[in-house]
Amino acid sequence: MTDQAPDRRAEVGREGERRACEHMRRRGFRILETNHRSRLGEIDIICRDGTTVVFAEVKTRTSGLFGTPAEAVTPRKQAKLRTLARAYLNARGLDDVEVRFDVLAVRLDTDPPSIEHIEGAF
Repeated sequence: MTDQAPDRRAEVGREGERRACEHMRRRGFRILETNHRSRLGEIDIICRDGTTVVFAEVKTRTSGLFGTPAEAVTPRKQAKLRTLARAYLNARGLDDVEVRFDVLAVRLDTDPPSIEHIEGAF
């Protein structure tokens, strides 16, 4: 998405996150927070799937030019999300909960837009 202006990238990202939240709600997830920010970074979606706390990374694309959205969740990004999740849980005293990391890959260049939900992606 480097060929898009920053405002357009942010707009695309917000649209992808909105669609991802809708998708998760339809599947019975309870959204706890979106765009959780700390000094360490940001978690796109924090939700519950039953008793499991799910930290979800949303990647959105408007074309296939730069690979699939899921490919953008690099090992470095995964490590950062694990650190953010640990800090989130520690701050809330949630030491004994089951945790899962999901990736939602949103493609806006299809009609209708598509969402690939990868549960337990890493």
